[in-house]
Amino acid sequence: MKVLRSPVSTRIVRPTTALKPTNVSRNLATAISITPPSYLSLPPPGPPQPRLPGPSVVASLGTEYNENLFRYTSGRWLYNESQQMAQRYIKFDVAALRRIIASVCASPVSSMEKKEGLFNKTLMVTLANGKKVAVRIKNPIAGPDHLMTSSEVATMDFVRNNLGIPVPKILAWSSHAANNGVGAEYIIMESAPGVQLSTVWRTMDSRQKKNVVNSLVALEQNMLNAKFAQYGSLYYRDDIPESKRAPRLYAHGSRRFGSEEKFCIGPIAHRNFYEDERATMDLDRGPWSSPEDYLRSLASREEAWISRFAKPNIHDDPFRNVSGPQFKEEHLQCLEQYRSIIPALVPTSRKVLASNLWHSDLNPGNIFVSDDEERRVVSIIDWQGCWAGPAYLQMSSPSFLACDVAGLTSGLDFPKLPPEYDIMSQDTKAIMREDHKAQILHKLYEIKQLYPYRISDREARVMPVRAAGRTWKDGILPLRLALLDVFSRWAELSRSDEPCPLRFTREEVQELKRQRDRYVDWHDFLDDVRTTFGMRLYGWVSPHEYPSKRALLEGTRSRLPVALTSQLEEILPQDWWPFRDTVPLPSAPEVRV
Repeated sequence: MKVLRSPVSTRIVRPTTALKPTNVSRNLATAISITPPSYLSLPPPGPPQPRLPGPSVVASLGTEYNENLFRYTSGRWLYNESQQMAQRYIKFDVAALRRIIASVCASPVSSMEKKEGLFNKTLMVTLANGKKVAVRIKNPIAGPDHLMTSSEVATMDFVRNNLGIPVPKILAWSSHAANNGVGAEYIIMESAPGVQLSTVWRTMDSRQKKNVVNSLVALEQNMLNAKFAQYGSLYYRDDIPESKRAPRLYAHGSRRFGSEEKFCIGPIAHRNFYEDERATMDLDRGPWSSPEDYLRSLASREEAWISRFAKPNIHDDPFRNVSGPQFKEEHLQCLEQYRSIIPALVPTSRKVLASNLWHSDLNPGNIFVSDDEERRVVSIIDWQGCWAGPAYLQMSSPSFLACDVAGLTSGLDFPKLPPEYDIMSQDTKAIMREDHKAQILHKLYEIKQLYPYRISDREARVMPVRAAGRTWKDGILPLRLALLDVFSRWAELSRSDEPCPLRFTREEVQELKRQRDRYVDWHDFLDDVRTTFGMRLYGWVSPHEYPSKRALLEGTRSRLPVALTSQLEEILPQDWWPFRDTVPLPSAPEVRV
């Protein structure tokens, strides 16, 4: 299940120390705390709460047409709602799907309960014999036709049967919506055993949480043992034209896990390569034989799309709007600069360059643990979009281990309570203990899993790669700051005595600093607003909250201080108010509450 959350890949913050003309803080992607200002109507939020599931939609036996199954019903959007709803609307033949389920499972369908994630619908099916299965229906927003589903199925098959990763068994599937009788791509699979981690994590003790971390690390180690010959998504060989297949499955010298005649590495199925008009463009989607080829493909992809389709100041989420107008020429120039430094961004260690499968969305909704005192990982779901990529770009801590990392060291030492702990109040001590426990778990995972794959100047190498593929969404400033960081660290990054191809004058550095500060101030304000109003990415709120949130917003803008609105109008001459539609309205189903 995909969780609605803000992208952090190109998050910019103001460094805690003054910016020197020849250097840039490495902590450009560190989160900052925010105190909502007094002019916003709601009190500061409490601790983050787990996302509550949306209302279930039940299709009873005999219902052949149920519009609520096709629509997204688990939330509303405060802006660009028509676009969001259209991207999650998929009409299919419910009766045909029921017949297929009954045939595959040798039992009629008793009921279907819909649960929704960000990109898919999952139908929890109860059969007449009492057994349960899960059916995934791919929404249009999820990614490319055929490739996304066929890659997900092949990946689940491979990790289950070749690497020993506990994933649900696939019972039937189809990636060809036009001729499968259902009218939508689907995957029928066994239900995941155990209990969802999101439902028990807060009540688990420290030993149980360590069991989750240790068992997850052991499973991921199995994935790291499989090293593929090229970078790309995994498929059954018959699902990909021969011209699009890597010539072999495993890298030279890699441990063999069998099935070389069954599987292949093919084009990447990640939705970033198919978003908007990219789906119809002739782009380099792999497979790639070197990390440099992959890094160059990101620039080529965005250059091609920006040249043909980019529209100034049109964003699917105005909370990620940029300070000032965008110009295609500036983006293309920056991407060309990014191309020139690609060799310096690639580490030299073969270990971190290995092509490994990795699950990049291990939020607590995608992990199931045993329903006993041990609480070990017994199933991992939602492998959509997973691909075999460079290990140093793939590997990161799971989201459920997120904590305040400001006080964590980069070595092998575990965090300690602060020296002043003994003189703190009891309430403060309780908060510090909980933070310390979270840091211990984060550090445990880091030492066991990430530390062996550490690289020098990691952020300087990774940030340009992340920013290069998102310049029109996030603005050009994140990439420019990442390039400046590379410029300041060229001696450490470069493999030779070649001079740095980038040039920054003292005046340009100072101007970037001013732009960064303005960018941070703007996004601090937007984060204040979003946090205070309790909305998630793209303005998502739960259906029952929508009327009150909408009414609250209507009066908020008029209460903002004149000084603040004047500043914002100077920074963003266009309409700066974030709660507005910013993309052309698609032909979408009417929203029903």
